[in-house]
Amino acid sequence: MFDLFVKGGPVMYPLLFSSIIALGYTLERVFAYYLAGRKAENPSFIHDLIEKNEIPQALELAMNTPGPVASVLEAGLRHAGEAKEQLEEIISLRGSSELKRLNQNLHIIELVGRIAPLLGLLGTVLGLVDAFMEVSEVKSAIDPSLLAGGIWEALLTTVAGMVIAIPAMVSHHFLEHRVQAFAWEMKHYGTEAVKHLGAER
Repeated sequence: MFDLFVKGGPVMYPLLFSSIIALGYTLERVFAYYLAGRKAENPSFIHDLIEKNEIPQALELAMNTPGPVASVLEAGLRHAGEAKEQLEEIISLRGSSELKRLNQNLHIIELVGRIAPLLGLLGTVLGLVDAFMEVSEVKSAIDPSLLAGGIWEALLTTVAGMVIAIPAMVSHHFLEHRVQAFAWEMKHYGTEAVKHLGAER
């Protein structure tokens, strides 16, 4: 494996670096979403308490529940009784803040997924240039194995780029889907909270 890595040329090093970055940030986001999703049933319990007008108990549960949904509900509960328009703005601001935090580092995983195939293609083109330069310097009859050897070595970077890009893009897709699920829950419970906590003008 190391021999193939060396034969791939200098572009293999940025490809290795990008794969480490993608893996690191993917694991970081998976762990972050795991923490954010703990006690996923609690927002519904908080909502039930709000419907029963048990505001102090709902606020305490929201404060002790991790995750963006509980954070949005906590913001609403802290301003219970205020005008609905103002409460909507408060909840919307908290939701936007939580959404920004959830999206953190996702763009890096997407960037690796998009740039890895281009780096691989660059390495292949550079390798083909070297291979044809070597062939052009041969004055005698060209040995086909010499050209074939240069081409397959050049193609190693394209393979490496694809091997990195495909898992990165798949990971980004599933992580983005998780963020969308959090966003839907925040909007749903936030809207319901405004109905019960907001005061009519």
